[in-house]
Order: sequence, then C-alpha cells, then structure tokens
Amino acid sequence: MTLPAPVFLETAPPLTGGCRTLHLPAKADGPCLTLWINTPEADRPAQGWPAMILLDAEAYFNAAAEMAQRLARRTAKTRIEPMLIVGVSLTSPDRQATFRFPHGADPSTAPQGRQLLDRLVHDVLPLLAAEGADRARLTLMGHSMSGLFVLEARAAAAPFARYIAISPSIWANPSVINAQPRGSRSASDLFVVVGAQEETDNLPPAHLARRMVSNTLSLQENGAVTLNVLADEDHGSTPYASLPAALRFASQRLAAG
Repeated sequence: MTLPAPVFLETAPPLTGGCRTLHLPAKADGPCLTLWINTPEADRPAQGWPAMILLDAEAYFNAAAEMAQRLARRTAKTRIEPMLIVGVSLTSPDRQATFRFPHGADPSTAPQGRQLLDRLVHDVLPLLAAEGADRARLTLMGHSMSGLFVLEARAAAAPFARYIAISPSIWANPSVINAQPRGSRSASDLFVVVGAQEETDNLPPAHLARRMVSNTLSLQENGAVTLNVLADEDHGSTPYASLPAALRFASQRLAAG
C-alpha cells in the first residue's frame, strides 16, 4: 500500500495562550518596535498580572512564554505565578547602537539606548497596563547587550520593579557597575546570571578580555544582588538555562519600604 506523501503546512507550532502582536512605528525620537504579548490562562487578578518585558524577543519569547504558561499551572510547586510575557523586537541589526547609552565621546557608534528606554517607559508600559499588567510588578529582562541595557535602565531609575540581566555585556561600559543604585534602594530588585563557560582559558584572547564572569561578579561590590553562575553554560545557552529562575524572580513581590 502506497502512503500519501507528507505535506508541509505553512503553520507555526501552537503556543499556549496564543500571541497578540502590536506594531509601534518609529518616531523621530524612538525606534520602531514589535511587541508580542502572551496572556496567562488564569483569570486576571484585581490589580493585574505581573509582567516580564523580554528584550531580544525573536530569540527568547517563545521559550519564555511557553515555560511561563506551563509552570504557572502549579504555582505552589514551581513558585511561578501567571504573568504576561511581553517580547520586544527591534528591526535594527546593530545591537551596540540599539542598546548602548551615550558615555563620553564615541564616534564609532550612535547610541540609541536612551531613546529605546524612553519608548518603553512612555509608549509600551501604558499599553501593557491596558492589556492587564500590574504596573507595580513589571520586570525588565535582557541578554548580552540588552542585558547591559537592563543595568543602564536600573541606573537611570526606570519604573520597573525588577531587573534581570543575563550575561550582561559590561565590557561595553564598565562604569555601569558603579552607576548601580546604592543605599536606600533595595538591591533585591536585581537578578544577574552568567555562564561559567563564558570566561575560561580555552577561549580566544578577545573573548577573555571581555571578562564576562569577572565583570558580573563585580556587581556584588555595590551591595546584595541575586547572582547565579551556571557551571555548564556558555553565552548562548545561559539565557535558556536561566529561564525558570528568571520567572520565579519575576513572580516575587518586593518587600515594602
């Protein structure tokens, strides 16, 4: 018996909760953004859902959204609450220009990080509130250059409750370490993860010069920070390996005061 030939369909794998897409055209003072919004299966609380705003969405949104949906079904075991997962995708291929903030005279790039932060704060956050987000429980997460952006946003006192920086490219602006808030600002709002394999002797000298692990550990000098070094992970695998812990961190409530 001859079986019919397989047929390839132009459909994507299902994503629990689906995905709503919002396109924000570029403005004179801000980049074009595409937002992917995954809504929890659970009913919306009176104050709204916590929300994780995930930069580099094209790489991490699907994994984060599906994991959040599945693990939130057993909050008592996983310690992960139902939350909005919001992916932010940008069209620019120049990650350094997109995520860096201006520091001194640097003619090699035109940093646009401040414009991106303004766009997130003034355009994206109000949209998320309308989608059911609790504006008191917003978490900003980024990896590599966007991880550095997360630290820059925290230093600028952006209106996020929590910050997650995965393998942040601190080498691009080491001064961001000392720019982190001190004193009365609670450091329990910052979670940083790096892979131990990001700084090993077998790497090329140019990679070692970035001091990925050493720079990340230096963040502890400014006070307490939730920091994980993942023994078997490298720069590419760390964001995926850290997702369960990141979702748990975003589920926590900040202590009052």
